[in-house]
Amino acid sequence: MLAIGIRYLCGVARATHPANRDQAEWPPHPDRVFMALAAAHFETDGPPAERAALEWLEGQNPPEIYAGGCQQREVVTSYVPVNDTGITTTGSLEKRLARYDGLQTMRQVREAGLALLPESRGRQARVFPTAILDDPLVCFCWPDAQLPPEARSALANLCSKVTYVGHSASLVQVWVEDEPLEANWIPAEGTSARRMRVPGLGRLEHLESRYGATLRPTPSLWQAYTHKKTQEFKPDVSRSVFDDALIILRRTGGSQFGLESTLQLTKALRDTLMSKCPVQPPPEWISGHKPDGSRSEAPHLACVPLPNVGFERSDGRLMGMAVIVPRIVPSKEMRSLAPLFAYDDEGNAAPITLALGSLGECVLRVEEDDGRPVALRESLWTRPATRWATVTPIVFDVHPKERWSQQDSPRVQAERQAAYWLEVEQMMSAAVERVGLPRPVDVVAQPVSSFIGAPHARQMPLLQRRAGGNLHHTHAVITFEEPVLGPVLLGAGRYRGYGLCRPLHDKEDR
Repeated sequence: MLAIGIRYLCGVARATHPANRDQAEWPPHPDRVFMALAAAHFETDGPPAERAALEWLEGQNPPEIYAGGCQQREVVTSYVPVNDTGITTTGSLEKRLARYDGLQTMRQVREAGLALLPESRGRQARVFPTAILDDPLVCFCWPDAQLPPEARSALANLCSKVTYVGHSASLVQVWVEDEPLEANWIPAEGTSARRMRVPGLGRLEHLESRYGATLRPTPSLWQAYTHKKTQEFKPDVSRSVFDDALIILRRTGGSQFGLESTLQLTKALRDTLMSKCPVQPPPEWISGHKPDGSRSEAPHLACVPLPNVGFERSDGRLMGMAVIVPRIVPSKEMRSLAPLFAYDDEGNAAPITLALGSLGECVLRVEEDDGRPVALRESLWTRPATRWATVTPIVFDVHPKERWSQQDSPRVQAERQAAYWLEVEQMMSAAVERVGLPRPVDVVAQPVSSFIGAPHARQMPLLQRRAGGNLHHTHAVITFEEPVLGPVLLGAGRYRGYGLCRPLHDKEDR
């Protein structure tokens, strides 16, 4: 086992994310730490043992990482003097003096010298993205690494010479750690919304050659990482059949949409994934159909809208979407979602364009920014709670049998309406159990959502039965005896964005 500890001495990390110049890189990518080690080796003319240790390190599997949370400081554009290359590019002082004589020579030398002062040089726009750290300690761990004792000693000496990681103002202390902190970022076998640069074989030689040619290093290998959450709730907390690791897609272009367009959006996203899936026909957990084309009874992928609702000035507009997979899907199978995780060589996420006919188009990208809007934060939809309310209405599995008409007396109408809503609430309780959650202690059906900005149930288009006819729906508030973990998706439309619930607190009640 090998572990490298890093302490950010100022409590901040200054390093620009390779795929976003306005965002700080956090956690620090393994390749950035490797480059810091390589720089310390070359700058100090380190012994061959240090180089051998670096060559050994670049051949290891991607490390596990412990890194606390951070707050991204607002990026401000600064205008700084350009590098003072004016006099060095024209030759030495002796050569310059040989071209002139007398007072003219001294005047030109003096003018050249004054031009080197910051106030005389031109200025260029620069940004310095900074992450304000919750915990200044970071730990990289290679659990299966077998490092020879002499190489370990050389690596420890090299770590002691590292003074910064990223920007030169990002001061650090680095050491070989004997008791590493438990990792919360783990290399993913499939795909993940968070990717980090890692070194590979030949990386050290590449850095050396690029430096010798006065060129910046090219991006290294990219590795998917998944966040191992620290569970602050009971380990036996109830959870549904859906995984609480949402794949968040941020809306970055196209037309503006509200929740009324949920069915068109979720169908377009699902069709895009189906058509671009590297495995054809797509697996059952994506398509929702068995190999023979019949309907699957097992949980499968759900596409849901992520709207701006539940706050004082919420307007219900779509901020993005989420892809939610069943918990039973192995991580290796996640490769089937490769279209969501296409990147260019610079690490920029490729856009996902949903064509919606006369409605226009919606452009989405995988969201990696820690400073994302509230509606796109995973915790908003998954945190444990005892009370949940619908953002999009729950679709009935079957139509309630109870009926009433205007010819009935007021008393009979009231009785039949009460029986109708009782049947609806019992149906919704069964829908809760159908997704693996405990039976709720209370279900209240209502025509409006408890969240400001969510449309009335009548404003949401009805789902169609395959055999013809409409499936009805309603909003609801659902209460459990103990907290349950989201996401909570209920009813016949749960795979298509209907029946999406959010934790409800008293301050959010209307």
